[in-house]
Amino acid sequence: MAKTPFKKVASREIYGADISGLQDAVNKLETVLEMDVASIENHTLSPVEDQPEEALHRRIYEGDMRNWLESPAPVVRRNGQTVPAGEYVLYAAQGMVVFHEQQPPGITIAADFSYVHSTSPFSGHVGAGGTAHASATAETAGFITAGDKLRLDALDYLRYRRLGLYHAGITAAGMAPLTTSANNIDLLPFYVPAAQSFDRVAVNVTTAAAGNARLGVYADSGAVYPGALILDAGVVTTGTTGIRWLEANLTLLPGLYWLARLQDATPSLQGLASTGMLTLGSEDLGAAWITGYRLARAYADGFPAAFPPGAAQITGARPAVFLRRA
Repeated sequence: MAKTPFKKVASREIYGADISGLQDAVNKLETVLEMDVASIENHTLSPVEDQPEEALHRRIYEGDMRNWLESPAPVVRRNGQTVPAGEYVLYAAQGMVVFHEQQPPGITIAADFSYVHSTSPFSGHVGAGGTAHASATAETAGFITAGDKLRLDALDYLRYRRLGLYHAGITAAGMAPLTTSANNIDLLPFYVPAAQSFDRVAVNVTTAAAGNARLGVYADSGAVYPGALILDAGVVTTGTTGIRWLEANLTLLPGLYWLARLQDATPSLQGLASTGMLTLGSEDLGAAWITGYRLARAYADGFPAAFPPGAAQITGARPAVFLRRA
């Protein structure tokens, strides 16, 4: 951590640079802390009368509050009337007014001014003992909300996907063979909480049907909907049972992705139970939760580079695509 190397001043004269260095350091701290500003009116100033020469008495007037601002300009009053600025020199930082001429005894000198207050936006932060803080948003860094923390806690274990094992967009155990349909792109959400690499994309054929399935991955568009195609892994056969996989060299940064499948036959594939899938929400708070999207598309047309709008929302259990952690 950088720190100004102030040293104890030895027995010598105090130079102007000694004071200037401290002033500069204080200004930097005020800037970093974004110090708050307050205003006060009719603040009484006290005359300094400890000079040996009486002619100097009642020329210097000081406030109990220091660190005045020069803008807006302070207003000095004498017995309630504004004093012309030409009659004095203002030392705002010191909270001091020095008159050119000695002021009569028994008068009241006061001032209206703004000044640096002893608080800043940081004073109200949780870390400073306050309760105020800015919550993080999708665009702005900040503190996490209690609700967001609960959701992250539920998904946090996904960062611990083990090497060499297959994974899908699930948060609980539950798989079963499920039938499929031809000439539809099915997409399931796949959340990545930390950068992860994968070396295979696969399906598990439980009941064979002569044909092929194309496998891939889409990035999210930013609207919880598939966007750009980032992996077209190729085609696997569905004519025999077992795990059918393709090599992939895929590193995913934190975010939401979509595992995609398009086929020309109707095999049964190992699928995910809806109770264990990442869900997108519910339109009617009925029994079914949205678990992905389906787009009608001829197998021969392959995956579109940019996923088009208008895909139907699908609900319930879903035949799965898997990625193997590398």
